[in-house]
Amino acid sequence: MCTKTNRRSNYQALSSCNNRRRTIVLGAIGLFVSLSHFAAGSAMAEGDTRPIPTIKWDTTLSSFQFDNDRLIGQRLTVKCPPTPRNQDFAGLFGTDAYPSDSSICVAALHAGMITKQGGIVTVQLNPGRTKYEGSARNGVETADLSGTRRSITFVGGPMSDETNEIHLSQMPRVDWDTKFTSTGFANRRLIGQRFTFRVPPAPSNLRPRIVYGTDKYAFSSKICHAALHAGRISTAGGIVTVEIGPGGKLVGSRRNGVETRSKKGSDRSISFVDNPVKEKADRLAKEERPGKAT
Repeated sequence: MCTKTNRRSNYQALSSCNNRRRTIVLGAIGLFVSLSHFAAGSAMAEGDTRPIPTIKWDTTLSSFQFDNDRLIGQRLTVKCPPTPRNQDFAGLFGTDAYPSDSSICVAALHAGMITKQGGIVTVQLNPGRTKYEGSARNGVETADLSGTRRSITFVGGPMSDETNEIHLSQMPRVDWDTKFTSTGFANRRLIGQRFTFRVPPAPSNLRPRIVYGTDKYAFSSKICHAALHAGRISTAGGIVTVEIGPGGKLVGSRRNGVETRSKKGSDRSISFVDNPVKEKADRLAKEERPGKAT
């Protein structure tokens, strides 16, 4: 603690006091920066404005009807709350990759994606693995297990490269007349979630289709026509990521050779966002276009 002394003899004491204050302030700033960096890394989706569901510590993908072969390669973003008192971490298998019926939050804690204070994570459903090896990490001990049909990993986690490769390789293909509601992903509980599709080049006899909205489109929209209007693809095709959003009034407009209509409110809508692995997705889309060098 710094106290006042005689003015004549105070110079050295005051300098020492100021140095101590500077050290404390710099230390506090360093701690804040470190904590901020950790928070940014662990809560990957913290900057998202979309609604993200808060789950319980025993929630699995099946709670969202997400543990299904047709959803392999797709992603679910959720928020884990702080750990409940006396939370049981037993029953988890694997390291970095876990069986698809695992508790999302417990697996995220073991993988180092969150702390016991909770956080936001994006989990991806993958093909199963031949075996899982247990380990002790972050206060969670997992066990070995033989193979399962499906598995999960975390986006931005220790297996990011493999996770992204699976995301791209398992991407479902839609045609120019595919409605979002016919993809199998149009679960109205999944508001705020994102799904990625591969779009082929448009047919030579492409005809206009009825589309409602601008930037925000009707839930039953034909994906490719809405994406073309939004400027996310051209008639050469490409990769699009659809986000399920809340409903509301849809306003029509003319863009990119597509004219859309207005419509009164609906309970859900879709919009288009950047693909999380956009550089690789763009390269994949370019390689698929006819007449383009790979």
